[in-house]
Amino acid sequence: MNLPFLTSRGRRAIGVRLLAISAVLASVSAIGFVTLPASSAEAADDASSAVTVAWRGGNDPELQKFQVDHEKLLTDASGNDAGSGHWDDFKDLKISVSKTQGLVDEVIEVTATGMAPTSSQTWEGSASNYLQMFQCWGPDPLAANFAETCQFGSWSQTSGDARADQTIRKALGTGANTRGQYSNLTGFGYSEIEIPFRTATGAASAAEMVDGSWTSGTAKFYAASNANEKPFVRIASNSATTTGFEVQTAVSQPYLGCGRPIAQKGAGQRCWLVVVPRGTHSGELSPSSQGDCATAARGGKPYGQQTLFQIGSPVIPSCSFWSDRVVVPLDFGDLRGGCAAGGAEQTVVGSEFLSGAMSSWQQRLCPATGTVYGMVTNSSDLARAQLLNGQADLTVVADAFRSSSVGVEQAGLLDDARLVYAPMANTALSISYVASTASGRQIRDLKLTPRLIAKMLTQSYKTDVANIAGSEEAAQPAWSTMPHALIDDQEFLALNPEARFQLLSGVFLAVGPFGDDALTQLWRYIQADADAVAFLRGEPDPWGNTINPYYLPAGHPRAIGSGFSTDLSSNPIDGIVRADQTVSPQDPSKATAWGGRRLDSLTMLPYSGSFAANAGRIFRGDTRYTNEWDPNKVLTPQDKGAFIPAVPQTDINGRFTLGPADAATAADYKLDSAQLAIPLGTTTGKGDLATARQFVPLNDASLGAAAEAISSQDGEGAEQLDLGALPEGAYPLTFTLYGVTDLGDRAPEPDVRERLAQLLDFVTTEGNARGEQPGLLPAGFVPLTDTQIARTRTVSELLRLDRGGPPPADPAGGVAAAPAAGAPAGAMAVPNPGQPAGADAQTTVSSLAVEATAATASAPGSPAALGGALVAGLVGVVASPFLLRRRVADR
Repeated sequence: MNLPFLTSRGRRAIGVRLLAISAVLASVSAIGFVTLPASSAEAADDASSAVTVAWRGGNDPELQKFQVDHEKLLTDASGNDAGSGHWDDFKDLKISVSKTQGLVDEVIEVTATGMAPTSSQTWEGSASNYLQMFQCWGPDPLAANFAETCQFGSWSQTSGDARADQTIRKALGTGANTRGQYSNLTGFGYSEIEIPFRTATGAASAAEMVDGSWTSGTAKFYAASNANEKPFVRIASNSATTTGFEVQTAVSQPYLGCGRPIAQKGAGQRCWLVVVPRGTHSGELSPSSQGDCATAARGGKPYGQQTLFQIGSPVIPSCSFWSDRVVVPLDFGDLRGGCAAGGAEQTVVGSEFLSGAMSSWQQRLCPATGTVYGMVTNSSDLARAQLLNGQADLTVVADAFRSSSVGVEQAGLLDDARLVYAPMANTALSISYVASTASGRQIRDLKLTPRLIAKMLTQSYKTDVANIAGSEEAAQPAWSTMPHALIDDQEFLALNPEARFQLLSGVFLAVGPFGDDALTQLWRYIQADADAVAFLRGEPDPWGNTINPYYLPAGHPRAIGSGFSTDLSSNPIDGIVRADQTVSPQDPSKATAWGGRRLDSLTMLPYSGSFAANAGRIFRGDTRYTNEWDPNKVLTPQDKGAFIPAVPQTDINGRFTLGPADAATAADYKLDSAQLAIPLGTTTGKGDLATARQFVPLNDASLGAAAEAISSQDGEGAEQLDLGALPEGAYPLTFTLYGVTDLGDRAPEPDVRERLAQLLDFVTTEGNARGEQPGLLPAGFVPLTDTQIARTRTVSELLRLDRGGPPPADPAGGVAAAPAAGAPAGAMAVPNPGQPAGADAQTTVSSLAVEATAATASAPGSPAALGGALVAGLVGVVASPFLLRRRVADR
């Protein structure tokens, strides 16, 4: 089902971004832009920022002044079409945009009504009646050179740009490029003349010759995998469509510079959403024009005639399509997060899943406390090690500290630690997806079982195993009956009978190779289900399909090689491992056709570097599936030929991508989330596969039910959902994020403890309310329960104790302290000094209440750059998405 989260803030792109912004701002040249007053934080989420633009005109003057006067251009004195046919094509078209102010890196909804349904033809995939959308940065949307500021044309295969000149177009040919979509879609097509792209940083593109081959200059600025253009948006049979559009700020796309702070305080560079409708008529500008848009050999028609072939790029001024555009102004939130330079800085280290909440909280915390709360996200085990090594003051994790999760070097440190666990947020892992059929129908109610997820995690489909297109298929004896892909799996089709897709779809995009507690939760979920456990042990499903033998444990008679390092049927791991060692071609002597290179499964389908990046790839259909060879790909002047990734999927033939994402980013991108089956203790067969199971969607109600179940355990450490006893309607991949600090000998200094206490105070008060304004919990989170609030407040009070060492141990091995009158009772985890080495640091004492003595020391303003404070002393860290969206680094 579609996530029922309404307006999404995309806060991981705001927050504390000083480190990322500084480089962007330094590179942006001072050129003239329209300066606009900053929107208030409250107005940023106000529904009043939604706008509707009628193509024929008559809009609010503040919108109409940016529009081409279509009525003047295309009608005669009586209001009839003047001959082009375009007035009749689009006179009833209206474009509605869900949000236009306070924008960050997020997805907004664009709805079109009043246009005829899309018609498609198989020849070169041509179509009529569809939309094209892209983002432009130029100061004047009516300027003659406005098209040069638009990010469009990344789908051309060789050049990387659909603005390729005639020489590049002829070199590519038409319909000859099997890599995919663009050369097979005439309507997305190539122009006869070069339209350069001018960046907001002052650079410009131009086609150039590289080692004898033409390439487009825009390829160095953007490509299909990181541009946000939508070259084909289908109009449904009801003459309407709704689609998501990914807005990009100066952080995610510096060449657009959108939201870049300019002269006025708080103001940012305005950008534009441009929508170009493509109808049924020729794109020629006049009866006498010829060449660019109507060449008969390419299926074009003269001026005014109807044609299925919408020849020409939407940004080429020599075709009439560009004049048919609708322009919507886009105004951006403060990319600096409201933080002034020079204040105290406090870093939080740990799970990426807290980034959305931290980004929101920061916007209120920073002005209220004078402290910049930054976050650095790592693998969960590394974050735990950093706390024990004294490299972090507060670590955010979902699982407890265990000797098995911190490594041998930190095991001794764990024995001496006095850890406290403060619940900070309840959130979830989403199995997110975008799915549409070739007819344009959206699949919104996808169902998955633990076994289906196990199949995807273990590369148990033929498309998961390295195989160069056109070469022999990987030959594993056990795979004779294995489904080609998820969409061919009879189990999947039994649960989702209407999910019929074409081409290469159902691609599962994985995050890694780092580990995260959320992935441990995913494996626990799989291992709680009898069907999935049987599959992981090597037993066939009811249709005879078995696990990829590379994932069978060592000692299994059908394991390939030495077997997998652990038994996945019973031991949860914290990552997604590409264990299949198949290479293509299998015989190295046959690799000469590919320059002596051989393809492995990791190269064929690469990881995403973060859950947020994975969500972005899912939204864009950016599989990066790499199994085709381009002999003309220039690597160096002396080296040609490379395996090349597929361009992102489009709606022209339907699309389906899925994978894990954090619930907050899934909401930001308006991704659908699969309904997950509650684990069963007994196996099912063909007959009762669907009927024996309850499927739970990801929404506020299912998150809340699971959070209540977690907090009801009355534990004092890092409690987790009991997957064997889930309450009705609880989403099984829900977990609590805990802020953990050490109050032993390595306890933070008093000023740091006070800053951490202020953060926890905020988490349990204003920051614990759901809402879309800065400072509140964004979509993808549910509030802490009363029990969790009490625990967190207790940790906050402990942090404010004078730094004179921890309270004395009581006979039970916990911490004894006299309760303060009226202080909230809670529970926290502190280690028992008498624990044996290697035991979990979970021995606790309940109902701990302490008299808090607020630290009076305040941190002096730091003259150092934020980047140094965030990174110094941290090993292997990756900047949190709200510092610098990691999907940018994943391009």
